[in-house]
Amino acid sequence: MGRKILFITTDMHRMDGVGCFGSKYSKTPVLDKLAEEGIQYWRAYNQNPLCMPSRSTMITGQYTRTHGSWNNGISLVHESPTVGHELHDQGYRTAVIGKQHWEPYSSKHSLEAPLGIENNYGPIRGFEHVVVVGHDLIPETGHYTQFLKNNYPQYLDSFYNLLNVPKNPGEHSTMNVEGGGDTGAPFVQENDIPRELYHTDWVADHVMKYLDSLDDEEDWFVWMSFPDPHHPYDPPSSEDHRVDWHDIEVGELYGESEEQRMEWLRQKPAHWEWWYTGEKFVSFEALEGYSYRDLINEDRVKELNAKIAIENELIDEAIGRVLMHLEDKGWMDDTDVLFTPDHGGMDGDNGLMLIGPALIDALCRMPLIWKPAQNANIPAAEVQAPVGLMDLAPTFCQIAGREVPEWMEGRPLPTSEDDAASQGRESIITQYEGHTPEVSIIMNGVYADGMYCTAYERTMTYEGTEGELYDLNDDPRQRVNLWDDPARQAVRDEMRAIIYDTLFTRPLFHPKPEPGALI
Repeated sequence: MGRKILFITTDMHRMDGVGCFGSKYSKTPVLDKLAEEGIQYWRAYNQNPLCMPSRSTMITGQYTRTHGSWNNGISLVHESPTVGHELHDQGYRTAVIGKQHWEPYSSKHSLEAPLGIENNYGPIRGFEHVVVVGHDLIPETGHYTQFLKNNYPQYLDSFYNLLNVPKNPGEHSTMNVEGGGDTGAPFVQENDIPRELYHTDWVADHVMKYLDSLDDEEDWFVWMSFPDPHHPYDPPSSEDHRVDWHDIEVGELYGESEEQRMEWLRQKPAHWEWWYTGEKFVSFEALEGYSYRDLINEDRVKELNAKIAIENELIDEAIGRVLMHLEDKGWMDDTDVLFTPDHGGMDGDNGLMLIGPALIDALCRMPLIWKPAQNANIPAAEVQAPVGLMDLAPTFCQIAGREVPEWMEGRPLPTSEDDAASQGRESIITQYEGHTPEVSIIMNGVYADGMYCTAYERTMTYEGTEGELYDLNDDPRQRVNLWDDPARQAVRDEMRAIIYDTLFTRPLFHPKPEPGALI
């Protein structure tokens, strides 16, 4: 009998949304305890700051460039090998319960989206048991939405309607940006659904139900994937007492004035300002025709962040319920627990919301925790060396006693700073590519030795000479762009060389988007 694996993810969850990693407003004692008893990775980065590419990296251990899901709306090919296949072949029971999002929910070719309406629980992509849950009621054909429709239809209108679904072939989904709450904040809606029916607790309930179907001697890999704290921000209103939005301070995040925000943005390449003003449509995630400058303000950012903090606390408590269930079953000593989001969120940073064309810590630096099984005898540690979400799949293989396959490009996570040094971990790379009718952006970023460098490729928008360079020791919020600083040219060139030597030597797999399937 080997070690069991509980993999926990959240969606659009910033580093500073977890207590031990610096949260001011979210109380997360369960995750804090896991971090204290396990391994904390302080420089963990995703390999793409968008949902589908990052989640595809999690199960393949590959760069975006390799697995081909280079933006939301670009499916991970159905034939792609995954860690689910590897562990299932090793004799593991495999399940993913919650948000998968390896392909667009609106895709007519989706393997995952229609499972609920078909009363089908897999297998797909190496996972023998699959339960589909989205951010709100998307996908409508998923298990969670079908559960509400069939049992509690009175709560369907309680959720914020996030997407305007295409009505005609070739059209793409657009995002609803109506305001709500006390301040008229976008994506906010009061939700009268009972907490126990909200998708956070519902996911935890179904994880425990699945665990109860397994025998003591079976090895298993269970991915518990919470849709929150991704927008829309509509947690059960019964929980609003947890965080008063009036108490949230956003000055360092959002800025003290319009002048300060513009000063920050004009340090960066041109699309940053267009993103804020809405002057140009910079990415599908950044919203077409939407001006953050005009439609969010300090109070709205406060209310959004209060809702996010509430969602983080509900997630933490749901994780605690599942861990206690494992304790009660006598399985915790044999279980490795890993936690991370897929990406962060702007949440008002630089005056911006959501995700989009940016490779900064707000979107790319992840709170990553690994609590090894007690019987593995791996001591608690803090690791400052850079690691990536591409290292998760190889780590799962190592835990299961399976050789890491050659097609995985990551490596098993180091268990200490000495281990990281022996592996030669000095840098980690993140990619972004996005194209609209108005703006085209391809950029590659690298973290190394306290610096973060983003190099832009030549497109219809940029010449390929632009970039961003930040000294994170002096400027952790990445406000001062040192790209053109003569004193930093050597550092900039060294970091660009890391990108080219590490990434561009690998073959490029670049599928085309499916028309009308962008989310």
